[in-house]
Amino acid sequence: MGPTFVMKEPQPRHTPPTGRLDRPVAPQSIESAPGKAQGLSLNATRWHGPTAARDSSGFGPRWWALASLCLVFVACGSGSPSPPPYPHVLLITLDTTRADHLGVYGNAEVKTPALDALAAEGTIFTRCMAAAATTLASHTSLLTGTYPLSHGVRRNGYFVGEDNLLLAEVLRDAGFYCAAFLGSSALTSKSDLNQGFDVYDDQFSLQVEAGGRDQDQRTAAEVSKALLDHVDGVLRLQEEQGDFPERLFLLAHYFDPHAPYAPSASMAERYGASLGVGDFDDIESAVVVQQRRVLGEGEPGQSWGQQAVIRDGLSEALARKVPGVPTQRGRELAKLYAGEITATDDAIGTLLAGLAARGLLDDMIVIVTADHGETFWEHGNFWNHGLWVSETDIHVPLIVRFPDGRGGGKRVDEPVSGVDVMPTILSALGLAVPTAASTQDNPARGRSLLPAIDGQALPRRVVFSEATQPGPSLETRTAEGAPAWGNARKPQAARLGDWKLVEAPYLDLKQLFHLGRDPGERHDLLQAGPLEPAARAALGDLELAFERWRAAAQPKSSAYDVSQTDVLRSMGYSEAGDDE
Repeated sequence: MGPTFVMKEPQPRHTPPTGRLDRPVAPQSIESAPGKAQGLSLNATRWHGPTAARDSSGFGPRWWALASLCLVFVACGSGSPSPPPYPHVLLITLDTTRADHLGVYGNAEVKTPALDALAAEGTIFTRCMAAAATTLASHTSLLTGTYPLSHGVRRNGYFVGEDNLLLAEVLRDAGFYCAAFLGSSALTSKSDLNQGFDVYDDQFSLQVEAGGRDQDQRTAAEVSKALLDHVDGVLRLQEEQGDFPERLFLLAHYFDPHAPYAPSASMAERYGASLGVGDFDDIESAVVVQQRRVLGEGEPGQSWGQQAVIRDGLSEALARKVPGVPTQRGRELAKLYAGEITATDDAIGTLLAGLAARGLLDDMIVIVTADHGETFWEHGNFWNHGLWVSETDIHVPLIVRFPDGRGGGKRVDEPVSGVDVMPTILSALGLAVPTAASTQDNPARGRSLLPAIDGQALPRRVVFSEATQPGPSLETRTAEGAPAWGNARKPQAARLGDWKLVEAPYLDLKQLFHLGRDPGERHDLLQAGPLEPAARAALGDLELAFERWRAAAQPKSSAYDVSQTDVLRSMGYSEAGDDE
């Protein structure tokens, strides 16, 4: 017997109270769709249609219907409108997944056959930069097409302000049925990332991680199964109810590669790992050994370990003087991480095969990307994401596959960003990004990558990323008492072609790299003597781009939800909390 769905009538947009403590907690089950989700049941009488018109933006279902018809008539002239070119969209987000750990990105050791096969049918963006180095901020950028300094989510535990417009809201107003299946509580419905989804499934089966701490998540295999089971119920409703939407937007989030690294015994054996599990204690031990290589015995009273630097930040020595050599324990952790990547790939293969068997994949755009990577031993933020913006932290995969072969076999080397995902999907569907701020030269927003998929050169543009750690210790207010952009003092990166500038204001540190010649970021050109003319010109361009990007900061309202502190700490985010 298939899943049952009990969904509600569309809920009005509400203004969340300050502090979030008294916010109602959304149900954590498909049985009752959270937030603004609308109701659906296998025993229900009707699907209730798109949400009501948006209250502040002026964009609602009637506007979108008119816009869609206009696009159709412009394309086809008078006469009967043609059917939508791509009825379905699947967005797959991989948590903590480095681009260099997929076969299609050149890794011959880590096996990812499902993603490699998908990429062979699609366009591969070889230089995609995550907008932020932790899960919630980066996912919010994926679903809003904006950088954190616009959408306002500083780090995990914050909520997504309702004055943001999310991809699911736009697609639902355009007639899509929207369902998300999450692998981790980092994206819980408490974050309000569920805006626009008809179903937002954040039920987690694994309550305790291998080391004994709470870790609300579920395996990649469970995510794929839950999504396919749900699709079966949706397909039955489409057969039974003539007015049920036929277009689907599905989001699948896979969390397995995130620490702790705990693949199945067979997967660990496949990669020759002698450790059964790489839990947080194993990671902490590996971090301390690497820190002592750089710092010796350090200063009296110095705090050691991963949690100390997450709380207080890196020293300049850790930012600059890391040899990048693995320890034996580090190698073992990397093998377990590889096992988690392959297990995730297996689950994605199951998902794609299931969608194909149900007749959906042949009409479905599939986009695969990651929220961020993971530094191992290469840089001073050992076994971390969030503290820095090295390529190990922010270089992520981006694969776009069209069912009709559009863009198949292409590789695009121009740097792009996670903020480009939303406008790319909308443009592929013939929908405009519904805001006047979507101009190509706005540094706070993304752009459609459809021209590159169609073989055109993308205009050169600077892309950005920012760290989200350390947390409250760096998040200050302006002299006037108004909230500043909370991540303004944390490390930030700007990339133009092969040139990359890193600035860490809290350390008063700048680094300039040429990634074409130095992909591992081992040689800071600002420390190597006088700059050659090309490097001087690139530095000036990147500094100016940083100024424009920061000047565009208009963070939307958000705040930290203290009810998430315990679970975030259990996931290794010791900066969870807020000093405001």
